[in-house]
Amino acid sequence: MILSYYILREHIAPFVFGLTLIVFIFTMNLLFQMLGKIAGKGLPILTIIEYFALNLAWILALAVPMAVLIASLSAYGRMSGDGEITALRASGVSPMRLMEPALVASVLVSLSVGLFNNYLLPEMNHRTKLLRSDIGRKKPTVTIDPGIFSFSIPNYVLRASEVNQMNGRMKEVTIFDSHEAGTQSTISAQEGQLRFVEAEERVLLTLYSGEIHRPAADDPEVYEVTSYDSAVFRIKTPGMMLRRGSSSYRGDRELTAGEMWMRVKEMRSKGEGEHNSRKIDAFLVEIHKKFSIPVACIVFVLIGAPLGMMAHRGGVGVSGGISLLFFTIYWAFLVGGEKLSDRGLMSPGIAMWTPNILFAIVGIWLIWLAKRRTTLPAVGWIVTGFRKLLRVDKVETH
Repeated sequence: MILSYYILREHIAPFVFGLTLIVFIFTMNLLFQMLGKIAGKGLPILTIIEYFALNLAWILALAVPMAVLIASLSAYGRMSGDGEITALRASGVSPMRLMEPALVASVLVSLSVGLFNNYLLPEMNHRTKLLRSDIGRKKPTVTIDPGIFSFSIPNYVLRASEVNQMNGRMKEVTIFDSHEAGTQSTISAQEGQLRFVEAEERVLLTLYSGEIHRPAADDPEVYEVTSYDSAVFRIKTPGMMLRRGSSSYRGDRELTAGEMWMRVKEMRSKGEGEHNSRKIDAFLVEIHKKFSIPVACIVFVLIGAPLGMMAHRGGVGVSGGISLLFFTIYWAFLVGGEKLSDRGLMSPGIAMWTPNILFAIVGIWLIWLAKRRTTLPAVGWIVTGFRKLLRVDKVETH
């Protein structure tokens, strides 16, 4: 019991660190992807936080298995590097006994991720889709930079020599108004103030000490000039408010496994199996994926634990690099299998479970190897090769 507690405690720090690092990387990638779509739209900070919080769901679904692999490699690698694994094995503790705590914990994590993927992730995906659609429909807010023509207001072009971004005050304002078809007016003012009225979805433009130049109503060749001390323009700007929509339609990634299975059975019962075979395969792929990815938590322990024992290398840096390699290969198999299944070239079940089966075989081989060796085969050759390479470099530099 004390040994199990000790081994699990060694996993906690690298797991938390690895999970935090992976989530941060995915979030930064998402931020750069969305920056151009949300910049300048005047979204409330809470809406931006909500968007990233909703996307955190699919990020966690991918990050947790990878963090499990990092934790296993780091924990057992640290214990091996400090000679603890050697001491325990000399005392009669087998590699399987050393792996038991991590395997039990990985089963619990796998069950938790499976429940999360099946019940919470679809709802979060649905809400993310709706919010993304709402943000896409929202037009940019009115932004005016000093000395630069602004086209933010529909049918109006506005320029000001000075702009106070805090209160919307402007100086030396020029406006080209073309909201009336076939005519264009030019409005000038010494000062002005711009304010957006959310309740009315209007821009309230107040101008002081200026003139309005526009064609005469009866003769377009003649211009009328109107002077004013102050004038107020209420300009309709539809679409500048974020309107939250709703939709009852859900795609395959917005449904639970049970809901997708009901749709598959419904299509098959109506004799639509051949006509909608690709749609059925897409549902089946998502059903299998909801559970194959969580099971990867167990498979990665089968790989990470014996690999860490024989690698004699701890630390999150080394573990993270090895984990990234394994996870990239795993993800390539998963994505490739999904594409083959979508084209009808592979069964959805085989496509989604092949990565786990292959990695489990590798893990079992590593466990078998760990029972008979204390180091990985060919590691000595690699180290010797690097040393020879370094010696060659030194000779050439001299």
